Amino acid sequence: MTSSATLPRPVLGTLRLDNPFVLAPMAGIGDPPYRRLCRRGGAGLVCAEMVSANALHFGDEKSRRMLRTYPDEHPVSLQVFGSDPDRLADAARAAEAAGADVVDLNCGCPVPKIANNGAGISLLKDESLFARCLAAMVKAVKIPVTFKTRLGFRRGENIARRFVQLAESVGVSAVAIHARSREDYHVGPPNNAALREIVESVRIPVFGNGGVRNFADAKRMMDESGCVGVLIGQAAVGNPYLFSELAHAARAGVEAPLPVAQRLALFREHARLIAEFYGEDLGVRRFRKYIPSYVHGLRGSAAFRSRANVTNSLASLLRLIDEFDAALRDFASPTVDIDTPWTVC
Repeated sequence: MTSSATLPRPVLGTLRLDNPFVLAPMAGIGDPPYRRLCRRGGAGLVCAEMVSANALHFGDEKSRRMLRTYPDEHPVSLQVFGSDPDRLADAARAAEAAGADVVDLNCGCPVPKIANNGAGISLLKDESLFARCLAAMVKAVKIPVTFKTRLGFRRGENIARRFVQLAESVGVSAVAIHARSREDYHVGPPNNAALREIVESVRIPVFGNGGVRNFADAKRMMDESGCVGVLIGQAAVGNPYLFSELAHAARAGVEAPLPVAQRLALFREHARLIAEFYGEDLGVRRFRKYIPSYVHGLRGSAAFRSRANVTNSLASLLRLIDEFDAALRDFASPTVDIDTPWTVC
């Protein structure tokens, strides 16, 4: 990918994305409030956190709630996991009925409680079952079906190439590859050479994932592998407008990070949206997982976190953010001396 006035617009079946920068599915993070902000912040596609096909089969209300979508987050991909073709087909139908533009099968999660039950990356142990799972999903819905996986189980192997070819043969519209192995988890540079081997082995679009923190990382992955776009996870937590920053850098050739004041404005908006979605008590408690990313590197962030993490009301949390904002404005450079105590009351 070279810097230019026109960004690539990947195609997933009948769906054309605005740009190649996609919010990756993240368990416990990618709920509707966060996805809505990321879509507003320029993501070409937002991906939801994974939902258990088994839980949906047994009528679990919490899992059903996780399929909820909002008009302002489209296009949105809802991700499911499991290893039973019939239940995955039903889960795909449920995702489509919930308004998903894409339904994705998780074939890469390395977490033991998922993998030890035959789902996630364990699907790469059985070619026949893998193909039957995806074929059942493709047959069940009219929207594009995709899947996300890793290169393999051990560092240096690339068994994903064979599985991507199988997926293409049963009608899958696109694939996302975390260019690391299960052994790597989230550590180390992505293997862009192995990713290129996959890209060159199929005709369906291949997205890359892993280690993308800024435009330079995204450009390197796309240039070195030939993938059509990138999925971005941890780097976007605390900065839902990272996608707009990447698009600006691709067009203008220079990065323009979001000013601190605007980032704190998003911080407030995210708090309001999550309290609205879950209810104030649960929403404020769930919001605590996002706080470190929003204030990382800002002066007095440690003291702010310690106070915000014991706050149980939205009004109190917003007041703390306002006080933190005011304290930052009193310093000439809010990004230095991050361990200096914040003492504003």
